Amino acid sequence: MMVNSKLEDQYSDVLKKFRYGRKMGLRTLSEATGISPDALRSAEAGTYLPTESEWLHLGEALGFDGTVMQKLHFSPDSTPHPKLPPQILPVGESYFGYAVWAYIVLHPDDPKKGLLIDTGGIGNRLLDFIDRLGITLDGILLTHGHSDHAGDLSRLEKRLPDVVFLSESDVSLLDAPIPSGLQRREPKEAPERLCQAGWTMRVYPANGHTNGSVAYHTSGVLFVGDGIFCGSSGKPHTPADFPASLYTVKRLLDEPSPDTIILSGHGPFTTVGEERKWNPFYGATIDRGERE
Repeated sequence: MMVNSKLEDQYSDVLKKFRYGRKMGLRTLSEATGISPDALRSAEAGTYLPTESEWLHLGEALGFDGTVMQKLHFSPDSTPHPKLPPQILPVGESYFGYAVWAYIVLHPDDPKKGLLIDTGGIGNRLLDFIDRLGITLDGILLTHGHSDHAGDLSRLEKRLPDVVFLSESDVSLLDAPIPSGLQRREPKEAPERLCQAGWTMRVYPANGHTNGSVAYHTSGVLFVGDGIFCGSSGKPHTPADFPASLYTVKRLLDEPSPDTIILSGHGPFTTVGEERKWNPFYGATIDRGERE
């Protein structure tokens, strides 16, 4: 098997997230699968590759379909490369050396207006990109409050719009106060408020990674933050939040059409249809004694 190093989450990360969410110790998992604790520890470190039969046992014990791992995590050539609509402009930022995406969405009728979806920590690449485009932001839509997605908004300075959409539940996660003059509104208010400026969108709850995480669907693209990665999902805030994370993956992949492009905060772009095929968090067992 060949490990797909193009992904945000390797097979080792998938194992760690499931074991964390299921609150299962290495010894318990070993007894359930017949795989030694040392081998499991090495698998989570990325130095041991479980066999296909071992993935079946791991999936049975942790509540996911182990067969899907072969479709992407051990098939680098399967990594998707969906073509983005021309009005969607990804900006690859570096947040203290950690790769993260910010996105600018151009207005369908006025390319000098746009929305900023997540901030990538607001580095110089994003600032230069906005200045080079010469656009005016109609709003900032934050999927959640972590610093690599909602960095110090005051760095936008003169580029700041009037409104930022962020759940009250995530305000405490911000690394700096919201600048004065920038109104914070709940994400659920975004469709109606931005409709007045000619935007069409839908907002989905996406809690689990944080209590206030959301996803935005506009211009045929679903912006999911850390709710979904290509072939994986963001780590739940606590093990008690794991069922909510699984509900989020199911909701975000069940409702949109299969050809909907998914843009995450990290890693490759993908589509709803592809994630239904190979994301082990989709279809994972939710009712295992856990509660949302």
